[in-house]
Amino acid sequence: MSAQTTSDRGTGGRLTLTTTHQTDPYAAGADRDVRVFLEVTASGLGAGPCGAVDRSEVVIIDCSGSMAHPAVGKIGAARRAAAEAIAMLPDGTHFALVEGTGTARVAYPWVDSCSPTTVAATPQSRAQGSRTARAMKAHGGTRISAWLELARRLLVTRPNATLRHVLLLTDGHDEHDTPDALRRVLDRCAGQFTCDALGIGEDWDAHQLTEIVHRLHGRAEAVDTGGEGTSDAGDTARRLTGLFRELVGASTSRTLPQLALRVRPEASVRVALVRQLTPTERELTGAPVDGGAALDLCTGAWGDETRWYELRLRAEPDRPRPLADGTTPIASVALVAEGTELPEEQKITVRWTGGEAPPAEPGGLRAHFERYDRLNEAARDGADALVRGDRGVAVRELGTAVRLAHQLRDTDRLRRLARLVTIEDAERGEVRVLEHPERRHVQSVIVASSHIEAPPGTGGVPAVGGPGGDPPRG
Repeated sequence: MSAQTTSDRGTGGRLTLTTTHQTDPYAAGADRDVRVFLEVTASGLGAGPCGAVDRSEVVIIDCSGSMAHPAVGKIGAARRAAAEAIAMLPDGTHFALVEGTGTARVAYPWVDSCSPTTVAATPQSRAQGSRTARAMKAHGGTRISAWLELARRLLVTRPNATLRHVLLLTDGHDEHDTPDALRRVLDRCAGQFTCDALGIGEDWDAHQLTEIVHRLHGRAEAVDTGGEGTSDAGDTARRLTGLFRELVGASTSRTLPQLALRVRPEASVRVALVRQLTPTERELTGAPVDGGAALDLCTGAWGDETRWYELRLRAEPDRPRPLADGTTPIASVALVAEGTELPEEQKITVRWTGGEAPPAEPGGLRAHFERYDRLNEAARDGADALVRGDRGVAVRELGTAVRLAHQLRDTDRLRRLARLVTIEDAERGEVRVLEHPERRHVQSVIVASSHIEAPPGTGGVPAVGGPGGDPPRG
């Protein structure tokens, strides 16, 4: 079932939003859990000029001493990538460049450190910011919590900015603060801006970056620094620059500041879970509206893109009652955005059966997303097993991940896994763990374990910055 509405947003472009929902149309009599898959597409948003939206951008570069590793060329790659990202900012975008070490410092604009602020992008400020980026030096330690706190302070100086984005690059982890201290900073930052995070080198923490971007509605990725036993500074710089340009380009193309899913369950039904599936899996938390009769779940800023969501509903036994045609309404879903005409509310119905429900279609949405859930779990558990030296668990879980990635035809995931294992039979999931897998490749597999590709033949957001390299061995 789908609905489509087109409206003139007054920015020279037109907005079209389409919602499609698919449920398992049958549910067994004793089974009161229903899974609903929602496809939300925005198109035409990029037709208006970027300057029509008030936006702010903060670029954070890890300048700790470890970034100076000469063979990998991390600080050189970071300088070039940051300079080119700043150079592509649209006129009027407010921006700042932050130097991250054991503390956080605004490297540009050149202002009093007691009053940090951003500056509007002009030919002059972009040139100055890029020149500052190319002069950054590696020194000191790593305190990511301080970097994010400074970004928050910079961004809240412009309370009317409707789109705020942070791009963070690090080769380490928050070594000077406790996990609780980082979580407190994330609590303050949540809802203030979105954040994409990149890890480069050997010593960053994929689990920590994933926690950061999940809280701040962004995406984490590993910067490819070469294949097994190799690392080329020039290639690293090109790859990192490409990632920076891609992520900043995606940020500056977003013109709808906020879109919410409004879920209105029937009185005898409760919402058990709502999560974003693509491009990155994350659970959404909602706020009650209409006196608690509905729940609004914020999905963040949007450009021209498609995202998939899963809604899990749980009904009380024998309720709600079916209609005359035998179907039972259990909820409705709508889209909510300020000042924008949107599709009509979508009704969700199921047909309860007295016995076992028919099996899910093997090639259907539910099967696709269940395979990805298991793939991500297996890849994460297998990589973590490698870190702690449990090769038996690693072989079992990484073999499962290879088999599922092969079924899903996810070549990006197979390339990542092939840097940890020798793939002997992808179809059967038969693998051998490499004798000395590199930590950077382990981190790449972990950070990708929150990525989900859209079902074949549907819309979706392309994966950002896959690791590339040699094809999987098998």
